[in-house]
Amino acid sequence: MLARCVHCQKTFDTDRFGIQPCPHCGQNLHLADPSAPPPAPAAAPPPVPPPGAPPYAAYPPGAPGVPWAAAEADAPFAQRTRLGWVRAYIDTWKLACLQPSLFFRSVKITSPGNAVLFGVISMTVASWFQTLYGALMGAATRGMFQEMLKQVPQGDRFQDTWVVQWMAGATAIGTVAQLIAAPFVSVVWIFVWAGVYQLFLLVLGAASRGFEATLTVVGYASGALLIGAAPVPGLANLVAGTWFIFAASIGFREAQRTTSAKAWTATSLPFLAVCLCCCAAGWMMIFGLSSLKVHGG
Repeated sequence: MLARCVHCQKTFDTDRFGIQPCPHCGQNLHLADPSAPPPAPAAAPPPVPPPGAPPYAAYPPGAPGVPWAAAEADAPFAQRTRLGWVRAYIDTWKLACLQPSLFFRSVKITSPGNAVLFGVISMTVASWFQTLYGALMGAATRGMFQEMLKQVPQGDRFQDTWVVQWMAGATAIGTVAQLIAAPFVSVVWIFVWAGVYQLFLLVLGAASRGFEATLTVVGYASGALLIGAAPVPGLANLVAGTWFIFAASIGFREAQRTTSAKAWTATSLPFLAVCLCCCAAGWMMIFGLSSLKVHGG
């Protein structure tokens, strides 16, 4: 078989294919076998995020050919020792609350403790602000009560009575108790609701990755409850609760690898059950009062 060297362009005789030295220039060259099948194309490497960007940025929603587990990485909050607590919390809050689809598809579920701590911090801060707002409103109410006493004949004698002192003491004790209890209540809230959601996900066949995934979603989605710290308690709590449901529903879909319908159903059913219980309790109360009125008449 006659072959030509790609280096010196001289021809020579050989009886085999593959890598072999040129007898003229000594350079190694590769003689391909024309009857051999073509090599399989190499798989494209996964995308690499730019420097300083979170790993999730490399995998946009719906990226073709990217397996579920390929993009999983620690949340920024899990890297708080390196990033610092403030930056790690803010980065995680923005991802969990503003980009839940991307975040919960990519976040690791093997360390739910970080998610629980994140949720506890969010809920505790919101609870502290709400408690302080309540204390201020209580002080204002007490001041109005004292002003009303001044308008009553001989009302000044009641300014230092046990009623006014009890109002002040109860407000102070209640405020301190709520501030101390807030972190513990937050922990219980996260685990209880994670258990409730896990139950509904199991019933719907949408809990393929277990309780760790559910707890991770509830913990990080609880960051939305920080909105409750805004100085408009009623509206802030409504927005915070709605935002939490939105983030948790998307989180269950992505973290549990299920469908949108099952995720939204599992998130909505507990609240629907609570509403039905409240309606039933109200109906029973009205029915009971009507019965008493009938028998009394």
